[in-house]
Amino acid sequence: MNNDNQTENPIDKKRKKWIKRLTIIVAIWGILSLFSAPIFGIIFILFAILIHVSKSFVAIYAVGIILWILAILQILNATGITEFTVSATHGTELILVAIVNFAIGALIIYRTRKLEKV
Repeated sequence: MNNDNQTENPIDKKRKKWIKRLTIIVAIWGILSLFSAPIFGIIFILFAILIHVSKSFVAIYAVGIILWILAILQILNATGITEFTVSATHGTELILVAIVNFAIGALIIYRTRKLEKV
């Protein structure tokens, strides 16, 4: 008897592991965002479900881009250029959250791109 785990390609294992981890991270990020930016919290939870169901790298790239858009909106709001409220935080805290969102988005896109090229 062959076990499916023993015959599975190591690259496929890495991809499945990344998708599983990212689903959990995006879901947690969505739950945390519900308290500060409810619209984006709902979007992240829906994308976590989409990533889990579809196992699509396109959905993962979309999450990274949404994080970048959120970061740009937060920086514009923190500098006073826009009056669009995307978060309950203000000032320096909002800039720090924007930097974290941008970094996480970049990490998601980089890691996914790296796994996709293999």
